[in-house]
Amino acid sequence: MSERTTSSAPAASEVATWFAVQQLHAEVARVLDAGDFARWPDFFTEDAMYLVQSRENFDRGLPLATMRLESRAMLRDRVVGATDTIFHDPYYQRHLVGAPMILGVHDGEFEAEAAYLVMRTHRDALPEVLSVGRYLDRLVHLDGRWLIHRRTCIFDNDLLPNSLIYPI
Repeated sequence: MSERTTSSAPAASEVATWFAVQQLHAEVARVLDAGDFARWPDFFTEDAMYLVQSRENFDRGLPLATMRLESRAMLRDRVVGATDTIFHDPYYQRHLVGAPMILGVHDGEFEAEAAYLVMRTHRDALPEVLSVGRYLDRLVHLDGRWLIHRRTCIFDNDLLPNSLIYPI
């Protein structure tokens, strides 16, 4: 990303990068909302990090996370756990992801941030807010596609309802 003043138009490469990040967020949300959890790890690098962390812990630099997965293999394991081994009342999720902001480039990785809202719905109940917060991502372009190298889901509230089964 090039440095520019706020009054100048973005370069075509900046627009293309922003659109690619927007598309990646939309694809991840679509897969999760469809319940196609087995495809979710494919959006991450082999050595990916996925964290779900409270805003308080993130802001204070504390390492405690509600969920911490440290590779694509761990993401796959979580999917198996959530779909095949953990007994829970099934529910649907609906992700609303705001427009991303490209914050910069560090060591060849694009840093992006986007607000999110995840609703949870049981078939026999009204929808409820599961989580509200922001994604802080490190993204890389490998083999012609964008992948998430690190995603931190920073939820604004200190509590999550009941339990966190599916990815945010």
